[in-house]
Amino acid sequence: MKYEDEVFGTVEFSELEKKIIENPGMQRLKGIHSGGVRYLIYPHMDITRFEHSIGTAIICKRFSEKQEESIAGLVHDISHTAFSHMIDQVYERKDQSFHEDHHHRFLEEYGLNRLMEEQGHDPNHILNPNNFTILEKKIPDMCADRLDYTLRALYKDDLIDKETIQRILKGITVENGFLVAKNKEEARRIMELSIKLNTEIFFEEKQEAAQMLMKELLLQALNKNILTEEDFFKTDEEVMKKLRENKELSQKLVRINPTIETKRTTKNSKHRVMRKHRIMDPVVKNTGKRISQIDPETKKKLTEFKENTPTEVKYEIKTQPF
Repeated sequence: MKYEDEVFGTVEFSELEKKIIENPGMQRLKGIHSGGVRYLIYPHMDITRFEHSIGTAIICKRFSEKQEESIAGLVHDISHTAFSHMIDQVYERKDQSFHEDHHHRFLEEYGLNRLMEEQGHDPNHILNPNNFTILEKKIPDMCADRLDYTLRALYKDDLIDKETIQRILKGITVENGFLVAKNKEEARRIMELSIKLNTEIFFEEKQEAAQMLMKELLLQALNKNILTEEDFFKTDEEVMKKLRENKELSQKLVRINPTIETKRTTKNSKHRVMRKHRIMDPVVKNTGKRISQIDPETKKKLTEFKENTPTEVKYEIKTQPF
């Protein structure tokens, strides 16, 4: 199966990978936006969990010798909820891993366990992140998951081009089974791009305000029994449909749009957002050390980012619909 990815170009998937991609569980991810409700504020930022899963698998294929690692890449977000990490805000999950609690259940319900077993693969092995070194690693390690959502979001927001993406990938290699930068210059570039991702996309104020309005709206829907927790395992549009069917919530929903005006505040505010710094601080080949450990300028940039980017912020929202 040949697949044309918007960011990485053409890639060929095996017959098993094709069946996984065509599975209804994977197809559901086409209706889950990676950036929560960011797309309601910036329509061009309409990246889905399906695209991200494909991209993660593509990077695994490029750098891993294990066929099962690309399979794991395909299904690593299979249980993601509607609006992605928006639901972590609803349930106050600072680790942002609510969906991971349901990973095994989703593979079972959609028959992906059986499909893997029929092809001689152990689903439990594939779902254990400790079995792979390329797919996912703890922050600030570089990994396929983190690389894809960084490059994909920056590309969609016109902050990098395809030439830059290819240069980044060519500047990465595998050492002792782990992704590392080939030299200090490449490591610095990756670090700087991940800081740009956080400051200019993830923590952009207008879209953060939209996330907070949606959080309050979803909490109201839960309290009114208009939504249940299980609804969050449907698509964004299915959840939106239920909100629109309620007159009060529908009137509030339409105000989550590009006209939102907001500013940061230190005052008490119910508009509070939990942030997670998603930074890559790559190890440099032949050094065994991260770029921040061997390059003073990079260490300074990382320190400034951490000092100037709180993990919790409060907002005053001027176009307050509640």
